[in-house]
Amino acid sequence: MFVIASCRDRPSDAIDSTAINRGLSPVVTGSQPGTGWDSTAGPVLVLATSRAPTNVAIVLPGLTDSTLAATSRFELRGLANIPVDLFNSSGLVGSSVLRVSSQQSDSAGCVAWPAGELVGGAPPGWRVALEKGRASGLRLDSIAAPNSVGSDSSAIVAYVLKAALSLTTASDSSFRGIPFTVRQGYRFETPALSVLIAEAVRKINEEANPREEHILFLAERTRNLPEYRIVFHKRSAGAEESLETSEILAALHLTASNHLAVVITFDYEDGGKIGLLERVSADSWQVVWKSAYTGC
Repeated sequence: MFVIASCRDRPSDAIDSTAINRGLSPVVTGSQPGTGWDSTAGPVLVLATSRAPTNVAIVLPGLTDSTLAATSRFELRGLANIPVDLFNSSGLVGSSVLRVSSQQSDSAGCVAWPAGELVGGAPPGWRVALEKGRASGLRLDSIAAPNSVGSDSSAIVAYVLKAALSLTTASDSSFRGIPFTVRQGYRFETPALSVLIAEAVRKINEEANPREEHILFLAERTRNLPEYRIVFHKRSAGAEESLETSEILAALHLTASNHLAVVITFDYEDGGKIGLLERVSADSWQVVWKSAYTGC
C-alpha cells in the first residue's frame, strides 16, 4: 500500500507536459533579443523565394552571422501553422498560413535559412510576410514609372538626382563629374507624411577596373512643409564583388509600436541580409535590424 500511495503522489510526466503546453509557448530558435529586431513586428520574418509563390525562407530575427552558421538544427514548433500577412510594393496583397520545416540543407555548403511553405496558396509577386495583424501595408509608388506619382514625377526624379549628388562630398574623387541615374525609387504617403526612398547609382566603366557608387537615401516631408528633408542615407562604392546593393521590398506601418518601416535587402555578390529601416522618432530613420548573412 505504501508503494501504491507513493506512485500516486508523484507528479506524472504527462501532467507536466500538459501544463507546459498550456502555460508556455514552445521555444523558437532565434527568438532571443539582442540583434535590434523590433519585437512588435512578431517572432519571424518570411521571405518569398525564387521558386513557386508558396515556397518561403524563414528568417529568424534573433540569430547573428555566427549563430546561424553554427546552428545545425532549428526548433520551429512555435511557428507551426501561424497565420501570416503577405506584402509587396502594393501593400497588403494577401494572407496565408505558414508551414515550417525543421531543417534547411544546402548541397553547396552555403548558409541558408530554414525553409517552409504557405498552405492554401499565395498571390504571385508577394515579397515579405509577418505574423498576421502585426503590420499594415503602405503602397509604394515608383517614381521611375510614367505618371506613377502624378504631375510632379519629373520634379521628384530631379530631386533624387540632386540629393544623391549632395551626399557624395566624402566619396571617391574618381567618381567626380559622373552623373547619377535612379536605380530604384518610391514614394509612399501617410496622413501626416510624404516619404521618398531611392537608390541612385553612377559607374566607372573601365574594362580593367569597373567600379560603382550607390547612394541609398530616405527623405520625408510633413504636410505643412514645402520641401523634403533627407533623414537617412547610406553609401556603398567599389568593385562589383565587394559592392553592397539594395532592394526595397515593402513599406509597413507596425501596429503595436506605431512606427513606419521599410523592408530592404542588402545584397552582395554571393549572398546578403535583410533589414528594417524604421522611423524611430521625428526626423530620424535608422536601420534598427539586419538579419544574419546567408549565402556562400
